[in-house]
Amino acid sequence: MKALIISDEINQFHAAMLKSVLLILSLLPMSQSSLTLWNATEGSSQIMVGFFAISFFSALCVLCFWSALKATVLSVKQQQISALEQRVVNVYRYIPMLFLTVMMSYLVTQL
Repeated sequence: MKALIISDEINQFHAAMLKSVLLILSLLPMSQSSLTLWNATEGSSQIMVGFFAISFFSALCVLCFWSALKATVLSVKQQQISALEQRVVNVYRYIPMLFLTVMMSYLVTQL
């Protein structure tokens, strides 16, 4: 299906960016829920909950980084879009990595 205003390839590029940003956004509720669960447990159970939370959170961080990196190197065919659209795409492709950096900085200061 062709888009009316922008090309189909740009539309797919935008969908990939949104998926990457939504994956990065999932870091915030995951960190908050694991912290709440860790605070609700007592004693030696905190060790087990902490280990699983750190393992799951680090795996999610790796997936978020991979998704942002994949979005950064995603290419769009240059012959189908104008020069202005090409400049916008070149700036727009760094949004997920910037968003990941901001989210990780926020989480570090909050935890």
